[in-house]
Amino acid sequence: MTLRDTLPAAMIAAACAVATVVLAARAPDGATTRREPAATPAPLLDGLRVGDRIAGWTVTGIDPTRDGGLDVTVARDGMAFALAVVPLGVRPEPPPFAGDTHAIYYGHARPPGTQIPAGALRAITADLLRRLDRAAR
Repeated sequence: MTLRDTLPAAMIAAACAVATVVLAARAPDGATTRREPAATPAPLLDGLRVGDRIAGWTVTGIDPTRDGGLDVTVARDGMAFALAVVPLGVRPEPPPFAGDTHAIYYGHARPPGTQIPAGALRAITADLLRRLDRAAR
């Protein structure tokens, strides 16, 4: 058996391995699953952790952003949305909320089309800004 004879079998095996990894990363309904975030606290946000509650909302994810900040996802009553906490000036659009050193943007409400409650948004961003101040000290 030559290398040319075994190459197709090796390619099929590699394709099967890739398919197994892709299929393992999908939920039964076909939606991709989300990797569980680390349980370590976020020093930038004064030790905020997944599972903590802010203004009645549960923190379900804390993930790094490409621009040096953190995406904080919160959920309650079947609704979720994300808040991006990033250093001031790294994004071209004006931030809806800002502290001395960081800006907070929000969006990605789920289910799609859901309106983010204004009172929850104000309370959560106020908490995140207080955490940023405490962490900076």
